Amino acid sequence: MAATAQESRRMAKEKLERLPKATGVTNTSSQSKVALSEFLISWLDQTHKHQIAHSTWRRYRALAVHHINPEIGLIPLKKITPLHISKVIAAMRDAQQSPRSQQQARALLSVALRQAEDNGYISSNPVSKVRIPLNRSKEIEPLTVEEVRRLLSTFEGTYLAARLHIALLAGLRQGEALGLCWQDIDFESGTLRVRQQLQKINGVLALTGLKTHRSKRTIALTQESLRALLVHQRLITEMRVKSAESWQENDLVFPSSDGCPRAAIVDYNEWKRALRLCGVAKRRLHDARHTAATLMYSQGVGIEVISRALGHSSSAITSKLYVHSSLQPQKAAADLLEKFIKS
Repeated sequence: MAATAQESRRMAKEKLERLPKATGVTNTSSQSKVALSEFLISWLDQTHKHQIAHSTWRRYRALAVHHINPEIGLIPLKKITPLHISKVIAAMRDAQQSPRSQQQARALLSVALRQAEDNGYISSNPVSKVRIPLNRSKEIEPLTVEEVRRLLSTFEGTYLAARLHIALLAGLRQGEALGLCWQDIDFESGTLRVRQQLQKINGVLALTGLKTHRSKRTIALTQESLRALLVHQRLITEMRVKSAESWQENDLVFPSSDGCPRAAIVDYNEWKRALRLCGVAKRRLHDARHTAATLMYSQGVGIEVISRALGHSSSAITSKLYVHSSLQPQKAAADLLEKFIKS
């Protein structure tokens, strides 16, 4: 006998409820009772972990475990309000957590609860009604053109030369640079492909996926950078011969003396030493990335092009965080305006 329409709907609903969910929530009844902490950790470990960099996942999980869940983790998912989100941020502020950490906690909750909304677990995302915590950080000072020239000329022909080119002109993140392989560099077309990064996972250095989808990109290199990489390639060959049997081939552009991945702290110490020897004020290695963006902008390169070169998820991030005061584009704009008025 054929099933009635009502029976068909009932059977279809039962099948859907038996399907495994990414959050571990299996039916409508459990959805209404599940606590935020249960949903958040399950979603982080089973779903979001595979969509973000390992270091980002670790950071988010720490925020969930140490700041979010202790405050509002026991509250049922459906009962979370903007007031609860504000409570988390206020508690972090009282604990003297940085504005950046407060922003990250809000961002984590925003993405997680947006997923909960998409899944039908909640009717709306309460985070949308909570303001982003202000971050009055110090103004970042990228290196000047003169400082960049001094660094590149001082270390020309050394192991550090190519590394400085990749940092100051190509703008790669540290993990991206240390995860760079020779197969990723096309000397014929003059391009560099960014497809992976080096990260420490459970205490072990490993090559992993990139931070975001747009982080995977191809960059055009300057002729000077290509020449520095060719010299660097010969230096790596000499290192390989010198190490003999102790060499472990990983095809890395910036390996340790035995071919193994280079630790981030070693890389950072070399950067600090280079600045010190050239009489350049202390900067974070990440400031080299700001420098690359600012240099491109000063030469009239558009924000969207810079954004793609740096692998940002949007050009708004590039404009807000990475392009610092540069008068050249403004002067060029003023000259064009003057020509237009006088014509």
